[in-house]
Amino acid sequence: MRLFRRAWTVSVGTLGLSAFDLRFEVRRTLSSKPNTAEIELYNLSETSRGQIAQAADGLVRLEAGYEEGKTLLFSGALREAKSTHEGVDWITKVSARDGGAQIRQARVLRSFGANARVEDVVKTLAETLGVGVGNASDALRAATLDRVGAYFPEGTVLSGSAATELDHLTRSVGLTWSVQDGVLQLLTRGRALQGQAVRLTSDTGLVDTPTVSRGGKVQAKALLIPDLTPGRRVQIESRTVTGVYRVAAVAYRGETRGQDWYADLECEVER
Repeated sequence: MRLFRRAWTVSVGTLGLSAFDLRFEVRRTLSSKPNTAEIELYNLSETSRGQIAQAADGLVRLEAGYEEGKTLLFSGALREAKSTHEGVDWITKVSARDGGAQIRQARVLRSFGANARVEDVVKTLAETLGVGVGNASDALRAATLDRVGAYFPEGTVLSGSAATELDHLTRSVGLTWSVQDGVLQLLTRGRALQGQAVRLTSDTGLVDTPTVSRGGKVQAKALLIPDLTPGRRVQIESRTVTGVYRVAAVAYRGETRGQDWYADLECEVER
């Protein structure tokens, strides 16, 4: 893939935009805390600014990359939008979260009878949290619930915070959970998603020199190439760092009026 001729698309609610200047910063991690996006759109029309102002809780999507390969960097709910006049520019600032308040506030009260499937319980929790089931079925198929396998022989009861209940359930089967692009992503604790690692070299998008912290975390910077998302494997090949790692966190930054168009990666060894 040729990494030139930047391309980007933003949608807020039903409004799709592409021919404008923008600046963005997206932060995504493997934790259950919501991923976030801060996007600034420059000099939109009055009509477009009005539509964004009225798009309460609308879906915000950001795709960016290059003409031969854009990637979805963020998909989540609008949290706040406001437009201000600064100098010669109208700047519309959009803040969004992937899951956000609904995850923190979602409550559940539900009982399941004897031999309830763990998968069905997780699907109920996903519905309560307002997110898709994602890879839950495949991940649970490979997991084993302590002493009871894929079922609750005596049934179970969900009561209280849906996020806390999901914490307890996934921990019991050796999994962790996060919300990525509006759906659940379950991973075996300390492991990565299945699939081929993204190769990062100076020829394929690696920028600057990766570093290793005292805790063994690898910090690396890359161009905005596809699939640099939390949970994915990356194969880093550089003078200072060589090996296969799991992406634990990523910050995407871009500005059409400047030189930033990168993914800052925090990677770790699989356990």
